Amino acid sequence: MAKYNKLAGKHIVVIGGTRGIGRGIVEASLESGARVTLAGSSQTSADTAVKSIKAEYHNTNNTTGQHLLGLSCDLSAQDSTESALETLLATAAARNGEVDHVVYTAADSLSLGDLQAVTPATALKAAHMRFLVPVLVGKVVERYFSRAEMKGRGDKSLVLTTGAIASKPAPGWSVIAYFAGGINALTRNLALDLAPVRVNAVEPGIVNTGLWDPGYASLEEREAGLMKMTAGQPVGRPGAVEEVVEAYMYLLRDANATGETVRTRGGQHLV
Repeated sequence: MAKYNKLAGKHIVVIGGTRGIGRGIVEASLESGARVTLAGSSQTSADTAVKSIKAEYHNTNNTTGQHLLGLSCDLSAQDSTESALETLLATAAARNGEVDHVVYTAADSLSLGDLQAVTPATALKAAHMRFLVPVLVGKVVERYFSRAEMKGRGDKSLVLTTGAIASKPAPGWSVIAYFAGGINALTRNLALDLAPVRVNAVEPGIVNTGLWDPGYASLEEREAGLMKMTAGQPVGRPGAVEEVVEAYMYLLRDANATGETVRTRGGQHLV
């Protein structure tokens, strides 16, 4: 019996799994022997990600990616978000087997600027993916995992995503800090509301992903900008996706962890 390969054969649904940290979680889960459903904002983006991942792993291990499914889950419209999440979980289970874990990493770009530039419209737009959708994910997960056929079927969990701004303030980030801090509080309370389903969160620091792209003209400019932002931190560079993903994998594996926020910030909190 394998005591520590706890994700082998489990089904992990990654909402926002087409790129960035979400895609890293998909890849790490596949390498752990899990069945994975990645959800993108469109079927085209999901199919493209699945094709790319399968091609990447083809020469190293032909079985990796065998149980990878891509589905569309458009969360952009407020009045259809809940039904889109319901459809996602039902379709994932029907096509890829019983769902064990749900990971939420979806987010739009970090586009809010100085506080004086914030308008009700821009704040509410940013709040959709960072405030409303995580609440609805918790609501749908509770309903999905509490159905009679799911009871007593082993460890189930939800992992949300927050950010280092929740615990280390920075000028110009008040609104995003408000949302991120709310995710930490939401995580703790959902752990009570959804029990015995486990609920946790990961708080990344500055990670080199496309989330930062609106502020830069090219990939090279983005990488240089992030290096400058992190130069004074103990690690001295932005986090890599494959590093930060380890925090999510820990929370998926540890059936004793709930109501926790795991931080992976490169020492950002120390300076």
